Amino acid sequence: MKIRMTCAALAMLLIAGGAMGQCCGDCNGDGEVTVDEIITAVNHALTNCSDDGICSMSSCPAQLITCQNDLASCKAQSGGRRLPATGQTTCWDSNGGVIACSGTGQDGEIQAGGALTYIDNGDGTISDLITNLMWEKKSADGSIHDQSNTYIWADAFSSFIGGLNAGTGFAGHTDWRLPNVKELQSILNYENVGLAVSTPFTANCGAGCSVTTCSCTQSNFYWSATTYASGPGGAWWVFFSNGDVGTSGKVSNFYVRAVRSGV
Repeated sequence: MKIRMTCAALAMLLIAGGAMGQCCGDCNGDGEVTVDEIITAVNHALTNCSDDGICSMSSCPAQLITCQNDLASCKAQSGGRRLPATGQTTCWDSNGGVIACSGTGQDGEIQAGGALTYIDNGDGTISDLITNLMWEKKSADGSIHDQSNTYIWADAFSSFIGGLNAGTGFAGHTDWRLPNVKELQSILNYENVGLAVSTPFTANCGAGCSVTTCSCTQSNFYWSATTYASGPGGAWWVFFSNGDVGTSGKVSNFYVRAVRSGV
């Protein structure tokens, strides 16, 4: 989350500054501030911001430290991609009794990784600020997004993913795909049982709701795009009831959720 918030805050600051935004922000005018553009901005600043139409001599030098700090943060976070935390905050003893976490070293105490952080984009998608993945929301309206739709593995690619990418694409994107098994595991929340996901993936789900009004998840098996190498007639799935991961034959009918890279 730190990387996205840092760069987003930088972008907002610079865009609001007019010429200053030209210097340390969106150099190519595509509406995004990338690491390459921050590097460009720093280079301009180091050369005293020669007035070349991109960098303003009057405003850019004052932003050098800000640009350098944000560049260092961006590089340290490897483009914003981190291993997400499991979501677990409770600790148990060997008999299954709940105990205080302090000093146990258990996951519930350490909570390693990036805290599960999501944004509902309002267009039927959810962005994960830790992994930079964008997820399809599921509905209950009989559409291609309906949570009740199941597919054999091959049809998950041809019918489901193919349908999402047809024309202008779902939510304006044509690069939707089936997640690999590690990506699919990344949205599990191991603190929750019965439905092992966080609230953004299960909200206001009711008959007839669309992806812009609700978010649904089945407490069941979801296909990943990852083949079981030891038996290539099978593929890996994630069980969203309790977080189990396993394999089944590709002729099984399971649920699906699409993903794409980039927030």
